[in-house]
Amino acid sequence: MKKIILYNFCVFIFLIISIEIIFGYWFEENNFGIHMRKHRNQYENYEIKINNQNYKFIYKRNFYGFRGEELNDLSKIKYVFLGGSTGNERFLPEELTIVGKLNSKFLNTDNRKVNIYNASVDGKTLRGHINDFKYWFTKLDNFKPEYFIIYLGINDSVLDQDLKYDLTFGKKNYRKISDYVTNNSILVELLKKLKWKFFNSIKLKYEINNSDNIYKSNFSYIDYYEAKKIHNIYELKNKYSVLHQRFNKRLEDIINHSNNFNSKIIFITQIKFNGLKDEKLFLLNEMTKEFSKQNNIKIIKLDELYYGEINDFYDTVHTTENGSNKISNIIFSEIIKIIFP
Repeated sequence: MKKIILYNFCVFIFLIISIEIIFGYWFEENNFGIHMRKHRNQYENYEIKINNQNYKFIYKRNFYGFRGEELNDLSKIKYVFLGGSTGNERFLPEELTIVGKLNSKFLNTDNRKVNIYNASVDGKTLRGHINDFKYWFTKLDNFKPEYFIIYLGINDSVLDQDLKYDLTFGKKNYRKISDYVTNNSILVELLKKLKWKFFNSIKLKYEINNSDNIYKSNFSYIDYYEAKKIHNIYELKNKYSVLHQRFNKRLEDIINHSNNFNSKIIFITQIKFNGLKDEKLFLLNEMTKEFSKQNNIKIIKLDELYYGEINDFYDTVHTTENGSNKISNIIFSEIIKIIFP
């Protein structure tokens, strides 16, 4: 009896190994290895309530790591949006996010065949996007975007931000092994799909109602022109010299990596719920503008064009459906001037 069990076990292991060797991604030149962590093949049922507005949707990241449906031909990707959680907008249905709204506007505009693919990942700074160029985009066959659209400022303004959000792999050895198996095993991929198809009843539920906490009776929005009166850019460069040097180096690095793809960059500056009260965000926005001017980089100065109102944000940095729609309207009108001059 023991011999039969052992024999069957050996046959089972042999079949598993054979299937993995034949159909898995272990020996492909551009396999993801330990990189990408959990940012691929994601299917999650969300039930979200934001300021008494209910949303039920499926949060998806496809095989290649982009938010949204599966795609087969990577050569068709011409426009890629990079950001942190403010670009990913995990708690909104895809069609209501900034990128989703932009795609809807292009779809409804004659002769504007543009589809923007969302590569935003929660928590990432420019350092994390540089890692994306190194360990993610280089793994994609026939991936040659015309533009990388980079929504930046908020995450980089946090001086002590944890490195883990920018890493493409888990730091501990067991996480590296887990990431490696997850990224290269065909059986793990199939199990994920089966789990989603037959056991997708698990829902992630969140209720967010911060409006009363951030929009108090004395609330005021500090627009760009008011911020220029409050903040002195030269004093801020000296006050935050480490941040200044670090961010400038990251801007240089991201341009160098985009050049390796023969791609152009479009920067988009950012704002918070109260505009530009945060002096570090103001500093980085101004640095991005200076850098763009010096290096002939296209930039959408959202911080100069957007004026915030109550309930545009559901916390200090993340926009509600209304806020995302307003931002997408501004970006759309500006981006058309850049890609269709």
